[in-house]
Amino acid sequence: MAPSGGVLMSKLISLVDISALFAWLVVDFAVVFSRHPKNVKRSDRFSLLGVLVWVWVGIYLAFAWRLVGRVGMFEVPVQIVGLMLLAVGIAFRFVAIAQLGKYHTPDVAVQAGHRVVDTGLYRRIRHPSYLGASIALLGFGLGLGSVASAAAVVACALIGYAYRISVEERALLKSLGEDYAAYCRRTYRLIPGVY
Repeated sequence: MAPSGGVLMSKLISLVDISALFAWLVVDFAVVFSRHPKNVKRSDRFSLLGVLVWVWVGIYLAFAWRLVGRVGMFEVPVQIVGLMLLAVGIAFRFVAIAQLGKYHTPDVAVQAGHRVVDTGLYRRIRHPSYLGASIALLGFGLGLGSVASAAAVVACALIGYAYRISVEERALLKSLGEDYAAYCRRTYRLIPGVY
């Protein structure tokens, strides 16, 4: 028996979703890891490794659980919403990286002349690149057509990002002092009004 049009559409969307995820990860890796400033004090505390491990664990679980939490007759619309969230999240992350400029590095590092950036996406959110990545990963999970996949990949990413945020904020408070403390008091880490 030949698969129905809905099944074929769902498989095609999943293929686009997976391809977009891996294309984004390759480009993101190339952009972020091209920024290794010299003569800076690094305070990473393995937070980069933590983010990488947790994101890849989440991606693995998203694939493993893609047949769990299916959304039935709403699968294709949910997948389309997932693709849109993937695109929005990627764009949000790249805008955040561009707005932070030379201060966005793969390691937690405070550079000479480092200052608080509180314009653009950083006006209300201290870590918009992590929010963008989380939105993209949520979209990826939904693009697979599974709520369980989306929940798994986002939960894992947030574990890695929560540790990374704590390491970054400690380093920035230590180096930038009251300027960063005041910035923390008027902004949220990831989601305005929530966290």
